[in-house]
Amino acid sequence: MDAIMYSGTRLKEEIVISELMTVHYFELAKDYRFPGEQHDFWEFVYVDKGEITAYSGDVARDLKSGDIVFHKPNEWHTLIANGVAASSVAVISFRSVSAAMAGFEDKVFKTGSIQRNLLSRIINETSAAFDTPLSDLVTPKLHRRKNSLFGTEQLIKLHLTEFLLSLLRNDMSPVQTSLKRNLDSGLFGEIVDYLAASLGKKITLSDIARHAGISKTAVKMLFREQVGCGACEYFTRMKIDRAKTYIREDNYNFTQIAEMLGYDSIHYFSRQFRKYVNMSPTEYAGSIRALTGEAAGLFPQNAKY
Repeated sequence: MDAIMYSGTRLKEEIVISELMTVHYFELAKDYRFPGEQHDFWEFVYVDKGEITAYSGDVARDLKSGDIVFHKPNEWHTLIANGVAASSVAVISFRSVSAAMAGFEDKVFKTGSIQRNLLSRIINETSAAFDTPLSDLVTPKLHRRKNSLFGTEQLIKLHLTEFLLSLLRNDMSPVQTSLKRNLDSGLFGEIVDYLAASLGKKITLSDIARHAGISKTAVKMLFREQVGCGACEYFTRMKIDRAKTYIREDNYNFTQIAEMLGYDSIHYFSRQFRKYVNMSPTEYAGSIRALTGEAAGLFPQNAKY
C-alpha cells in the first residue's frame, strides 16, 4: 500500500490581534466626566453596571448595562455619566489591522452570557499576567508580573479574539444554543432577579431553592456552573455591589446604606464591605472622588497618546 501523503490546512484568521494596549475596569461616580482622547488603535467600552454616555466624534450613544461600543483608530472619544446613575465599565484597547474589524464601526452591540464570561476571563487573566492596576486612568504600557502563571498572555489573546468573533457572529446571525443552556440561563436569571429584588432582606439557601422550585443541591450546582461561587456568597456580592453604587451616587450616608441592604449594624456592614472590596466604605468613597478629580484635571482637551 502506498504511503498516504498528507497536506495540512492553514487555518484562516479573520481577526488578528497584534498588541494588547490597555485593560481597565472603572467604577465611576454619577458625575464622572472624561475630557476625551484619541489614539491610533482600537478601543471598546463595555457597560457592566449602570448607564453612561459614550461619544464617538460628535455622535452620542447612551449605553446601558450589557451594551458595548467600539472606537476605531484615530477617532476622538469620551465618556460622560448622566448625573443620576453610577456606573461600572470595562475599557480594553488593542491593535488590529484585520479587515473584519470594520464590522465594529458605528454600532452598539448587546452582549450575552457568553461574551460576559469571556470578558471576565480577559480581566482575570490580565490581572494574572500584569501588575498594572485595572483602575489606573492612564496605562502607557502594561507591566508584566514576575513569575506570572503559564500561558496567561496567550489566553488573553485567545479570549479577546473569541470575544470579537462572537460579537460579529451574533451580529450576522444569532448563535443557537442548546436547550439545556437556555433553560439553565433562564432559571439562573430568574433567581438573580429574585435576589436583586430582595437586597434589603436576609435570604437563605432554602429561600432561594423554594423560590426556584428546585433542591438546595441543584441551586448550588447551578450557581457553581454559572458564576463559580455559592448562591449566598453571590447574594452578598450583589449587596456589596449595590452599596458601592449607592456610595458613588452619593445620595445616602453609610448608616442609611447599611439599613437599606438589610444589615443589622453599620459595623457588620463595614466588615463585609472591607472583606469584598479590600477597603472601608470611607476609603472607597475617597478613591472614587480621587478618580473623578483625576479625570477632570489630568487630560488636556483632545489628548493623544
